[in-house]
Parts: sequence; C-alpha cells; structure tokens
Amino acid sequence: MLVGNAAALQHQHGIFGDIFETACLFVADGNVLDQRSAAVLSALADQAADRRRQKDAGIWELREPQHYTMSKISAWQGLARAVELAEAGHLPATCVPRWQRERDRIAAWVEEHCWSETRKAYTLHPGTERLDASLALAVRFGFDGRDKLSSTLDAVLEELGRGPFLFRYSGAEQEEGAFLACSFWMAEALAELGRQDEAEEVFAGTIRGLPRGVGILSEMVDPESGDFLGNTPQGLSHLALIHAACTIGGDRMRHLRAPG
Repeated sequence: MLVGNAAALQHQHGIFGDIFETACLFVADGNVLDQRSAAVLSALADQAADRRRQKDAGIWELREPQHYTMSKISAWQGLARAVELAEAGHLPATCVPRWQRERDRIAAWVEEHCWSETRKAYTLHPGTERLDASLALAVRFGFDGRDKLSSTLDAVLEELGRGPFLFRYSGAEQEEGAFLACSFWMAEALAELGRQDEAEEVFAGTIRGLPRGVGILSEMVDPESGDFLGNTPQGLSHLALIHAACTIGGDRMRHLRAPG
C-alpha cells in the first residue's frame, strides 16, 4: 500500500518472514540467488534484527503500535530462514552469528512476554489477554513450542470461533465479519500439529458454510448467513484455502502410505 490508505504510513514487520520464506521456496525449487539478490536479502535480515525491538502495526494493520506477538514470530521466521540460506551457501555467512543470536532472543522474548498462563495461549501482544487468530500461522513457520501453539489454537477456537469461522482478534466481532483466511489457517495448523480430524472438520465446515461455494472468495463472511463481506475477490482467502487443502491432503496421503 503506497497511497490512499493509513497502512501506507505503517510499519509491518511480518513482511520479513514472508520475504525469506519465498526466498527459501525459490532455492528449494532448484533456483540460484544472484549476487544482488543475496545482498538485498542480507540487508533485510539485518533490518529484521534491528527492528525486532520496535513496535509495529502488526499483520492486521492496527492503529495502535504494539509489540505484536505475530510480528515478532514473523521476524523470528525471517532470521531463521536467513540462517538456513546462509548455511546452504546462498547468502554471505558474515552476519550468521548475529542472525542466530537475534533469532534466539526473539524466541525467548516471546516466551517470556507473550504467553498467558491465564489463557494458556500466546496473546495478541504483551500486557493483554486478547487473542489473535493469525497465530495459527506460527505453526507453519516452525516456531518453537508445539504444545503451547496447540493450546493457543484451542483458545482461539473457543473465543474467536463462530462455527467454522473465525474473527481476526478479540473484539473484532463487534466491528466486522469473520475473516475467511483465518479458518483455513486454523485448518492448516491443526493438520500440521497432527490433529487431522479437527483440521478436516474446520476445513469442510468452512466450505459448507459458504452458500456461494469457493469459486470466488471474499475477505470476510457473515458467520450467520455466509454472505460475503469486504474485498471480493480476495487473493489471501484463496491462498489460505490452497495451503490448507495441500497440508490436509498431504497428511492424509502420508497416513495412508504409512507401514502397518
């Protein structure tokens, strides 16, 4: 976003994880990073390390800057992938010790400041008991602590769920419809954690709850009527559906092929 929206002036640190995940997929497909791209990625990894202590607007472009948990996890993801790329020879190794150190500091900070014993969940940001459905993405990102992530999913389903649909964060139900991508992120995360039956239930329930089907998906949905709300078509909703379908289907096939 460059003009015409408040997001144009916001900082969203989650972009670091997205960029480095894309770079890893690029090289995993047999491609090679040229020297200029490697230099840009190294500079971005340094920025991720520099900015991890700063507040941002978070994945949801919220107006109040905070140390949003998902932003920290996304910065962790970016640094973790930068280390992997460097160790595989795709990025200069000069800054690897710093990237490793800052990666580990982020994980420790999230553990210390973002976990709520009351909710048994990671919260939207430190100092609040509010929940954030986007934390389901932390499972795909490979963030440490699968038991705590599983517990976080339970809390999100209980508080933010309306049938198979999910609101973005605590309080969003008073302002808007359910965010469609969140349902598919949840289904994907449940499958990644081995909760296959629950994953299939959320995925199938979401599809059944859409009277218009899945030909063109919107940004949000009315959880009562299934009516589409917000931006239509919404690419993120389609991408989240594809991720969930591939993950759930892949887990099912691995189960069928397992010996015994």
